[in-house]
Amino acid sequence: GEATAWAPDFNVVVYHGSAHARKFIADSEFYYQEPFVSKSDALKYQKNNVTKFHLLITTYEVVMKDINVLSRIRWRALVVDEAHRLKNKKSRLFADLGTVPRDFCLLLTGTPLQNSTEELWALLNFCERESFASKELFTRQFGQLTDAKQVRDLHGILKPYLLRRVKEDVEKSLPPKEETILEVALTPIQKAYYKAIYERNTQFLFKGAKPSNSPSLMNIMMELRKCCNHPFLIRGAEHRILEDAASGTSTIANLNDQLLIPSAEALRHFPEQLVKSSGKMVLIDKLLPKLKEGGHKVLIFSQMVKVLDLLEDLLRLRHYRYERLDGSTHASSRQASVHRFHSKTYDRFVMLLSTRAGGLGLNLTAADT
Repeated sequence: GEATAWAPDFNVVVYHGSAHARKFIADSEFYYQEPFVSKSDALKYQKNNVTKFHLLITTYEVVMKDINVLSRIRWRALVVDEAHRLKNKKSRLFADLGTVPRDFCLLLTGTPLQNSTEELWALLNFCERESFASKELFTRQFGQLTDAKQVRDLHGILKPYLLRRVKEDVEKSLPPKEETILEVALTPIQKAYYKAIYERNTQFLFKGAKPSNSPSLMNIMMELRKCCNHPFLIRGAEHRILEDAASGTSTIANLNDQLLIPSAEALRHFPEQLVKSSGKMVLIDKLLPKLKEGGHKVLIFSQMVKVLDLLEDLLRLRHYRYERLDGSTHASSRQASVHRFHSKTYDRFVMLLSTRAGGLGLNLTAADT
């Protein structure tokens, strides 16, 4: 997509897939071969590092698998996206990419400095090993940025190497970002579970259920987080809530000790309880129709993959067309999913993303909410 837009004359190779697929790409797309050129010319091109492609796109994982193949080529330029992954000089990725011969190196990152100046030194060392050879010297000068002079000196050193651009500088047509924080109240069911977990009320949590089908109290903070997102995330709670809805009893009613799957009558209450059991789900269910009517495209992030599962259930119930990206999404499926979300042909309204998978290397400019 981007290569076609900005370099339409380039021969672009996307290098990924299975080991067999990558070998086929390397054999057929890296260098000119017979019968397209003579045998002597093919050998000459390979010896002189004349590749068939202009641009090769690959992933960190493939680089580490095929470093022996990729390090045979002398690269005119090495561009590393999400370059903060190189902040650990002892990592295998740093070591492998460091063996790649190149004339020029460009690191792209939104966070060149995250936790310490040692991480910044690692990035500078990767680009300019001779200029930033000594970590000890760098950290002695800038390890603790305690005064304004140190900051000025560091800016002076970085100036020839660091080009900083923010969206306001490069995209003048973007409207200012509007950030709205909505505080969502817990539902009565969430309050009941939250209180019971917080107080370790095993009489409430375990009543009528086997330990294997009851909430774990080993990590109270995690259970409380689950409860705030949706009580269905708490082990055994979904079955109990659905059965209570079917029988018309309160959430402290007994649950059959043998019951691991809700009854057919209970399952009929799933759509209703999916929404009304969670304050966040109630809000999302109210917001989405208005956003859809306004022609918006929506990104929904969650740290918990199981929350995405519940959101998928809601989107299917409301017949919204959506895409989903999380850590289990294969690289090829990931790009196809992004394409469908951008394309008007597929009419995707929502993109569900885990914060980890959605925070790396994604261009989702079609979304506005």
